[in-house]
Amino acid sequence: MGSPERKDFVDQVFEYLLDTRSTEALQLLLTEEEARKQLVAEAEEEISLHEGFSEIFANPDLEDEYDLQNDLQNKKIFLDVYPQMKLELEQLIRKLHTLADKIDKVHRDCTITQVVASSTSAVSGVLTILGLALAPVTAGVSLGLSAIGLGLGAAAAVTSVSTSIVEKVSTVSAEAEARQLVPTNKDTEKAIKEIWEKSAPRLVSVFRNSFENLEVIKKNIDAIKLVKASPRLVSNAKRLMTTGTVSARKTRQVQKAFGGTALAMTKGARIMGAATAGLFLVMDMVSLVEDSKHLHEGAKAESAAELRKQAQDLEQKLQELIQVHDILTQ
Repeated sequence: MGSPERKDFVDQVFEYLLDTRSTEALQLLLTEEEARKQLVAEAEEEISLHEGFSEIFANPDLEDEYDLQNDLQNKKIFLDVYPQMKLELEQLIRKLHTLADKIDKVHRDCTITQVVASSTSAVSGVLTILGLALAPVTAGVSLGLSAIGLGLGAAAAVTSVSTSIVEKVSTVSAEAEARQLVPTNKDTEKAIKEIWEKSAPRLVSVFRNSFENLEVIKKNIDAIKLVKASPRLVSNAKRLMTTGTVSARKTRQVQKAFGGTALAMTKGARIMGAATAGLFLVMDMVSLVEDSKHLHEGAKAESAAELRKQAQDLEQKLQELIQVHDILTQ
């Protein structure tokens, strides 16, 4: 009865009794006087019981002198609270696993959305490059490709930023629910506020660029109408794009009619625009490959792994509790 192994088990169970109070009990401790007194009394009783067991198991010479009635009473107290403690631990473990699965599902769905957004953005880049390249050849097709490319790019940018915010807020909310089960020092409102503060500048920038792109799209649509109505103006625009040898008056006419579109750009400006679009295209392809690889590997979120780690720690405590129960019932 006085072996070190058994004493360790007893230490563990009483540490558990002191350390795994439910959140609901802790809230009552702060708000209800009667609950506070009751919990304090229970804690004192557990500490006294722990000291009694520890003294006996630490000194085998006292075992024969220890009152059998008290021994049986202490054992009965543990066996009475054991079923409820075991049930609460099992429920807590299940809830943590459920929250971890929820975070992983949101992360996976958002990763899929990011893959779609990256693909759309890549298509946008290709169309933009084609629109710039074909401007001197087929004005109408060039304008159409540019307009479609701008629209897809704007949609992809908004989707990407919005998805990122949704995932972060959803993850913080799930973590807050987990903290109600296993309290920590993190502040949920503060975390969400930090997310918005970090995301707001990027979100504002994306929406501003989207509105600017809408203006350019409108200019491309209006330019398509002019292409059909004024072939001479289109001829001047092509000469300006390829050779730059047109009169100042014709240049002003082209700029006024096609300003803000590929038809009003010089060769150097179109090359620079294509190079910039190509750079963003490469970035989109890198993001697409990384997200696709992450999906292939299961798309697991780090925060979900942390919750599963907490569940594993509780499972270990549960097994220790069961071992103590088995020893006391032998």
